[in-house]
Amino acid sequence: MELDPATRAKFDAVLARVKEPVSELSLSELNLVSKIRYSAKEKALVVRLAGAPGGHECPACSAMNGQVLVTIERTLREELLKEFPGFSVEFE
Repeated sequence: MELDPATRAKFDAVLARVKEPVSELSLSELNLVSKIRYSAKEKALVVRLAGAPGGHECPACSAMNGQVLVTIERTLREELLKEFPGFSVEFE
């Protein structure tokens, strides 16, 4: 089912405003969100981030990437809840 334009605009605004903390580029510029499932009936959002790193990184890089991911998820959750109050936000 296609999203209505107002809901699509909310998602687009959030993805444009949330920045990846290292590059300071927006999630939309970096295409870091591959999918958002939206259920108005259940008041739920499920977000899939793109490009999860593989397991062949050095331990320090892995730890840094993990912290960046935690920051992105926290900020994205906060911004989605501003646009969709009362919704739950999960990451897969």
